[in-house]
Amino acid sequence: MNGSRDVQWPPRPTALAQQLLAEVLQEGDLVIDATAGNGHDTEFLAARVGATGRVLAFDVQAAAIGAARARVETAGWRERVVFYEESHARLAFRAEPGSVAVVMFNLGYLPGHDHQRTTCAESTLEGLAGAVGVLKPGGVLTVVCYPGHPEGAREVEAVEAWLAGLTESGWRVARYGAIGTRRPAPFLLLGWAPGG
Repeated sequence: MNGSRDVQWPPRPTALAQQLLAEVLQEGDLVIDATAGNGHDTEFLAARVGATGRVLAFDVQAAAIGAARARVETAGWRERVVFYEESHARLAFRAEPGSVAVVMFNLGYLPGHDHQRTTCAESTLEGLAGAVGVLKPGGVLTVVCYPGHPEGAREVEAVEAWLAGLTESGWRVARYGAIGTRRPAPFLLLGWAPGG
Protein backbone atom coordinates (compact mmCIF):
# COMPACT_ATOMS: atom_id res chain seq x y z
CA MET A 1 0.00 0.00 0.00
CA ASN A 2 1.08 3.55 -0.65
CA GLY A 3 2.21 4.92 2.72
CA SER A 4 1.51 8.54 1.74
CA ARG A 5 -2.25 8.03 1.74
CA ASP A 6 -4.39 7.58 4.83
CA VAL A 7 -6.03 4.34 3.72
CA GLN A 8 -7.61 1.71 5.95
CA TRP A 9 -7.03 -1.73 4.54
CA PRO A 10 -9.15 -3.70 4.28
CA PRO A 11 -11.72 -0.90 3.97
CA ARG A 12 -14.43 -0.57 6.58
CA PRO A 13 -17.77 -1.99 5.39
CA THR A 14 -19.26 1.53 5.31
CA ALA A 15 -16.41 2.81 3.12
CA LEU A 16 -16.62 -0.26 0.88
CA ALA A 17 -20.36 0.30 0.36
CA GLN A 18 -19.66 3.85 -0.79
CA GLN A 19 -16.80 2.75 -3.06
CA LEU A 20 -19.00 0.17 -4.77
CA LEU A 21 -21.96 2.52 -5.13
CA ALA A 22 -19.79 5.29 -6.57
CA GLU A 23 -19.54 3.11 -9.68
CA VAL A 24 -23.31 2.89 -10.22
CA LEU A 25 -24.80 6.18 -8.98
CA GLN A 26 -25.66 8.76 -11.61
CA GLU A 27 -26.66 12.41 -11.73
CA GLY A 28 -30.42 12.68 -11.31
CA ASP A 29 -30.93 9.39 -9.43
CA LEU A 30 -33.50 8.99 -6.66
CA VAL A 31 -31.83 7.17 -3.75
CA ILE A 32 -32.61 6.27 -0.14
CA ASP A 33 -30.53 6.41 3.02
CA ALA A 34 -32.66 4.12 5.19
CA THR A 35 -30.66 4.85 8.36
CA ALA A 36 -29.39 8.44 8.27
CA GLY A 37 -27.46 8.26 11.55
CA ASN A 38 -24.81 10.99 11.62
CA GLY A 39 -25.29 11.67 7.91
CA HIS A 40 -22.18 10.18 6.32
CA ASP A 41 -24.11 8.10 3.77
CA THR A 42 -26.65 10.88 3.29
CA GLU A 43 -23.87 13.31 2.40
CA PHE A 44 -22.21 10.76 0.09
CA LEU A 45 -25.48 10.09 -1.75
CA ALA A 46 -26.30 13.80 -2.08
CA ALA A 47 -22.89 14.44 -3.63
CA ARG A 48 -23.34 11.62 -6.14
CA VAL A 49 -26.89 12.32 -7.35
CA GLY A 50 -26.13 15.95 -8.15
CA ALA A 51 -28.45 18.92 -8.29
CA THR A 52 -31.12 17.04 -10.23
CA GLY A 53 -31.15 13.97 -7.96
CA ARG A 54 -32.89 13.40 -4.64
CA VAL A 55 -32.02 11.57 -1.42
CA LEU A 56 -34.74 10.36 0.91
CA ALA A 57 -33.18 9.97 4.38
CA PHE A 58 -34.85 8.12 7.27
CA ASP A 59 -34.13 7.84 10.99
CA VAL A 60 -36.33 7.39 14.05
CA GLN A 61 -34.09 9.57 16.25
CA ALA A 62 -34.35 13.35 16.19
CA ALA A 63 -30.64 13.58 17.09
CA ALA A 64 -29.75 11.60 13.98
CA ILE A 65 -31.92 13.71 11.71
CA GLY A 66 -30.39 16.86 13.18
CA ALA A 67 -26.81 15.60 12.72
CA ALA A 68 -27.45 14.39 9.17
CA ARG A 69 -29.23 17.62 8.22
CA ALA A 70 -26.34 19.71 9.59
CA ARG A 71 -23.80 17.65 7.62
CA VAL A 72 -25.76 18.01 4.37
CA GLU A 73 -26.32 21.75 4.89
CA THR A 74 -22.61 22.31 5.58
CA ALA A 75 -21.85 20.58 2.28
CA GLY A 76 -24.35 22.88 0.52
CA TRP A 77 -26.77 20.16 -0.57
CA ARG A 78 -29.85 20.88 1.52
CA GLU A 79 -32.14 20.99 -1.54
CA ARG A 80 -31.08 17.48 -2.58
CA VAL A 81 -32.27 15.71 0.60
CA VAL A 82 -35.71 15.11 2.09
CA PHE A 83 -35.59 13.94 5.72
CA TYR A 84 -38.16 11.69 7.39
CA GLU A 85 -38.08 11.26 11.16
CA GLU A 86 -39.62 7.81 10.94
CA SER A 87 -38.67 4.17 10.65
CA HIS A 88 -37.09 2.73 7.53
CA ALA A 89 -40.01 0.30 7.69
CA ARG A 90 -42.03 3.11 6.05
CA LEU A 91 -39.74 3.85 3.13
CA ALA A 92 -42.05 2.14 0.62
CA PHE A 93 -44.65 4.83 1.39
CA ARG A 94 -42.25 7.60 0.33
CA ALA A 95 -41.15 6.41 -3.13
CA GLU A 96 -42.91 4.95 -6.15
CA PRO A 97 -42.33 1.30 -7.03
CA GLY A 98 -39.38 0.88 -9.40
CA SER A 99 -38.17 4.49 -9.01
CA VAL A 100 -35.08 4.17 -6.78
CA ALA A 101 -31.51 3.44 -7.93
CA VAL A 102 -29.89 2.67 -4.56
CA VAL A 103 -30.97 1.97 -0.97
CA MET A 104 -28.37 2.02 1.82
CA PHE A 105 -28.83 0.56 5.31
CA ASN A 106 -26.27 1.00 8.10
CA LEU A 107 -27.71 -1.00 10.98
CA GLY A 108 -26.97 -0.88 14.71
CA TYR A 109 -27.03 2.14 17.00
CA LEU A 110 -26.34 5.83 16.56
CA PRO A 111 -22.63 6.41 17.37
CA GLY A 112 -22.19 8.64 20.39
CA HIS A 113 -25.70 7.98 21.70
CA ASP A 114 -27.66 5.29 23.56
CA HIS A 115 -26.24 1.90 22.52
CA GLN A 116 -29.38 0.20 23.79
CA ARG A 117 -31.44 1.90 21.08
CA THR A 118 -30.68 -0.11 17.97
CA THR A 119 -32.27 -1.17 14.73
CA CYS A 120 -34.13 -4.46 15.13
CA ALA A 121 -34.83 -7.45 12.92
CA GLU A 122 -38.56 -6.88 12.52
CA SER A 123 -38.47 -3.28 11.28
CA THR A 124 -35.33 -3.90 9.24
CA LEU A 125 -36.93 -6.82 7.38
CA GLU A 126 -39.95 -4.62 6.72
CA GLY A 127 -37.65 -1.89 5.42
CA LEU A 128 -35.76 -4.33 3.21
CA ALA A 129 -39.00 -5.60 1.72
CA GLY A 130 -39.97 -2.00 1.02
CA ALA A 131 -36.57 -1.37 -0.56
CA VAL A 132 -37.00 -4.30 -2.92
CA GLY A 133 -40.36 -2.87 -3.98
CA VAL A 134 -39.07 0.62 -4.74
CA LEU A 135 -35.79 -0.34 -6.42
CA LYS A 136 -35.69 -0.14 -10.20
CA PRO A 137 -34.40 -3.07 -12.29
CA GLY A 138 -30.66 -3.29 -11.72
CA GLY A 139 -30.94 -1.25 -8.52
CA VAL A 140 -28.53 -1.85 -5.66
CA LEU A 141 -29.17 -2.51 -1.98
CA THR A 142 -26.40 -2.26 0.64
CA VAL A 143 -26.68 -3.35 4.27
CA VAL A 144 -23.86 -2.82 6.77
CA CYS A 145 -24.39 -5.28 9.64
CA TYR A 146 -23.03 -5.27 13.20
CA PRO A 147 -23.15 -8.73 14.82
CA GLY A 148 -21.09 -7.67 17.87
CA HIS A 149 -24.03 -6.82 20.15
CA PRO A 150 -26.99 -9.05 21.13
CA GLU A 151 -29.72 -7.41 19.02
CA GLY A 152 -27.24 -7.02 16.17
CA ALA A 153 -26.49 -10.75 16.15
CA ARG A 154 -30.19 -11.58 15.99
CA GLU A 155 -30.82 -8.95 13.32
CA VAL A 156 -27.87 -10.11 11.19
CA GLU A 157 -29.09 -13.70 11.18
CA ALA A 158 -32.54 -12.63 10.01
CA VAL A 159 -31.22 -10.21 7.39
CA GLU A 160 -28.76 -12.70 5.89
CA ALA A 161 -31.43 -15.38 5.60
CA TRP A 162 -33.88 -12.93 4.04
CA LEU A 163 -31.37 -11.64 1.49
CA ALA A 164 -30.28 -15.17 0.60
CA GLY A 165 -33.91 -15.87 -0.27
CA LEU A 166 -33.82 -13.09 -2.89
CA THR A 167 -31.46 -15.15 -5.03
CA GLU A 168 -34.39 -17.42 -5.90
CA SER A 169 -35.96 -14.48 -7.77
CA GLY A 170 -32.82 -13.56 -9.70
CA TRP A 171 -31.07 -11.23 -7.26
CA ARG A 172 -27.30 -11.42 -6.89
CA VAL A 173 -26.22 -11.17 -3.26
CA ALA A 174 -22.70 -10.94 -1.81
CA ARG A 175 -21.11 -10.64 1.63
CA TYR A 176 -17.88 -8.69 2.29
CA GLY A 177 -16.10 -8.64 5.64
CA ALA A 178 -13.10 -9.52 7.75
CA ILE A 179 -12.58 -13.06 9.01
CA GLY A 180 -10.58 -14.37 11.96
CA THR A 181 -11.37 -11.43 14.25
CA ARG A 182 -11.53 -11.78 18.05
CA ARG A 183 -15.14 -10.61 18.15
CA PRO A 184 -17.75 -10.57 15.40
CA ALA A 185 -16.75 -7.88 12.93
CA PRO A 186 -19.10 -5.62 10.96
CA PHE A 187 -19.65 -6.66 7.36
CA LEU A 188 -21.37 -5.54 4.18
CA LEU A 189 -24.21 -7.32 2.41
CA LEU A 190 -24.88 -6.18 -1.13
CA GLY A 191 -27.82 -7.07 -3.33
CA TRP A 192 -28.25 -6.32 -7.01
CA ALA A 193 -31.79 -6.45 -8.41
CA PRO A 194 -32.36 -8.41 -11.61
CA GLY A 195 -33.05 -6.68 -14.88
CA GLY A 196 -30.23 -4.17 -14.97
